[in-house]
Parts: sequence; C-alpha cells; structure tokens
Amino acid sequence: MITMLTTVFATVFERDALLQRARELKAIQRLKELHPVDVLLALVRSSAVDEHPSVATARRQLHAMTGYMPEESSFYERLTSGLGDLGWDVFLKALSKATRGQRSQVAKALGLRVRDIRAIDGSTVTLPERASRFFPSTDSKLGGFKITATLSVLEDLLVSAHITDARQHDRKAFRLPEKIRAVLHLMDRGYSDHQLFADIDDAKGYFVIRLKLCSQPIVERIRSGLAAAHLGKHLNRALPVYGVVDVNASFTVGRTERRTFRVVGIPVAKNKKGEPDWIWLATNLPERIDASAVGTVYRLRWLVETLFRALKSVGRLDSIPSGNPAVIKAFIAATLIGLVLSQGICAAMRAERPGCDPSLLRVFALLLANFDRLAHAYGTRQFDPELQRLIPALWREGVNPNPGRPYARERHLGSRR
Repeated sequence: MITMLTTVFATVFERDALLQRARELKAIQRLKELHPVDVLLALVRSSAVDEHPSVATARRQLHAMTGYMPEESSFYERLTSGLGDLGWDVFLKALSKATRGQRSQVAKALGLRVRDIRAIDGSTVTLPERASRFFPSTDSKLGGFKITATLSVLEDLLVSAHITDARQHDRKAFRLPEKIRAVLHLMDRGYSDHQLFADIDDAKGYFVIRLKLCSQPIVERIRSGLAAAHLGKHLNRALPVYGVVDVNASFTVGRTERRTFRVVGIPVAKNKKGEPDWIWLATNLPERIDASAVGTVYRLRWLVETLFRALKSVGRLDSIPSGNPAVIKAFIAATLIGLVLSQGICAAMRAERPGCDPSLLRVFALLLANFDRLAHAYGTRQFDPELQRLIPALWREGVNPNPGRPYARERHLGSRR
C-alpha cells in the first residue's frame, strides 16, 4: 500500500509539472503565493469539513495548509475555468495510475474470456438556480449536471466519468469506448437502444441491458418460458410467459436492418402479495450461459450506486452552493480525484490482505481527512511518517463493519482471480 500511494502521489501531484500545466491552462491568475496544487488540495479537503463545499471553506483550508490567507474576493477572482480543466487532468492521471495494474488481470467468470465486467449508470446532481445558465436542469428553478460513470465490477474501480447537463438523456450522455472487445457491459433501460446493442456486438463486446416497455422484438426461437405457438409474435408484456424466459428475438436496428439478440425474462415479486412480474434483459451472451445466471450478473449493475453514494454523501458533490461554472467544474474534478485515490487504496488493501473487505465510504472519508497533509508532505521527509500514520487507521476504521459478508461480485459470479 505504501508503494502504491507513493507512486500515485509522485505521478499525480508533482508540483513543478502541475505548475507548468496550470500556466498553460491559465488555471489561476496572478499566481504569487498561490500554488495550483495547494488550491486543488484545498478544494478536495473542503468536501470533508463543511456541510456545503464552498470557496470560503476552500480558502480556510488553504490557510490551514500553507499559512497564507488571501483576501476572499482576490481568492475567488483568481479561480478560472482553467482550474476545472487542471483538476480534470489530475483526475484522469489518477484514474490511469490507480487502475493500470488491475486491468491487466483476465477475469474468469461465466465460462467466458471476458476482459472486464463494467456497470454503467448516470446520476443527476442538483445545483442552485443561479447555476442553471451553464448547467440547465429539467426543473426551471434549479440547475444541475449528470455524471455518467463506468465502474469495473471485477476490479471495483472507476473506469471513466463523463459530465453533461442534467437534461441530457442517459443514452446520449454515454460514450461507448473504442476498445470494448471481451468487455461485458451492464446497463439499465435508460440505455436500451437497439443501435447500441449492435455497436457493442459488432465490436466483439458483450452486454446485458434492461429492455424498455416499447421494445417489442419478434420471437424467433424459444428455449424456455413461452409456448411454441408464440413464435413469430412480438414479445410484449401481454404474452403468457412462465418461469424464466429465454428466447432469441429479432430487433429493428435503424430503419431497415434487423438483428437477432437473446432476451431473458427473470421472474420477480411484483408486490406484497407475491404476484409475479418479469425483468426483461437483452443480451448477446451465448446460449451456454444459463438464463438465470444472466439475471444474476445483471444484479451487479447496482454496485455503481455505491460509487454515486460515496460522491454525494462523503464527497458532498450535491451540496455545491456556487453558480460559478469554474468553481463547479473545479469541485467536480476535486471530488473525483479523491474518489479514485480511495478506490486505489481499497484495491491495495485487498491485495495485501485477500480476506479484507474495505469500505469505499470509510476509506474515502479517511483519505479526505488526511489528504492535505499527504499531498503537502510529498517530496519531504514528512511524507513517510504521514503514510505510516494513515495506514493503521485504514486497517482499523476503513474496513466493512460486517467483514463476514462476501463480496457481491464473488457471490454472484464465483469468480477467481
């Protein structure tokens, strides 16, 4: 863990390199006593010490870290949109460093050679009305943005994050990466688009995506759950199905093309009386994978919700009071930096003690509490003592309070690393 943290800080928070990059991006005007690394750290740290992260809180944190207290108006005016760009650069660098080692592992799950299993979802963050000019929301009285995150389920690490305004539809907010071969994508029905099915399939990737009600493909082959008399009919909710449904169905892609994909229906309790209902999933996973297993794997999509919970409850991403787009961008980037480093620490804890179950929420909170001292001490003799002080706290307070509970990904997949 010490090696991982030392390497990450050496890569991400190299002060001279960041100073040069800040000047290129015009991240901070009239630098003088203000170093861009210290300003970013103050923004990250302010997420943990105040109910509503703000420029005023960041200014106080800067004073606690450096002993320098700029005038409030001066500090505010020196923050430009370039600071958000600088923060995003740091976030991407941290993301790359934190996940490089884990991505090299080949997952053995489901009897498929999948390179990774990724859960994709979006979450809307509310902003005050004065931010609506730059970050419009569906509510005219509020601003807001949407963060679309891709989480590696097997590695429990953030793979990518994309920011749009809150009005953006889930499907349009998602960008399919170029390299998705042998990657299994898990998505909710907000991403149910027949063209997306085809794009993933053409790129030799896999998907399990919940179908919308309006998707009514034509049944071509029946393996279970539907009588043979319904071959050639539209697969709609009125058909008399039973048990686990497993069929091949023809989907319209574009105006004229038709593509065949697998559709799995998993029975669930609809209400307290136990009346049955079905969750309908489109997938291109091969037939040898049991239909029930397809439904079980889809449940892993909920792991991305833990990520959003950490961003909002610990990072307080939904408590930004500012209407200034430069400040909003900077706080988004700063919070994501803390999250990615926390995920890297969790991965290092699991590697060091395979039976350990670290809590992302607890590790994130501990990191934020010590973040300024670690980054400020980097490059000095105080860095190792600061690390040595943090690590016992991680083992003592950063683990799941219910350590006997197995990992969700291991319980559902039976995967072996």
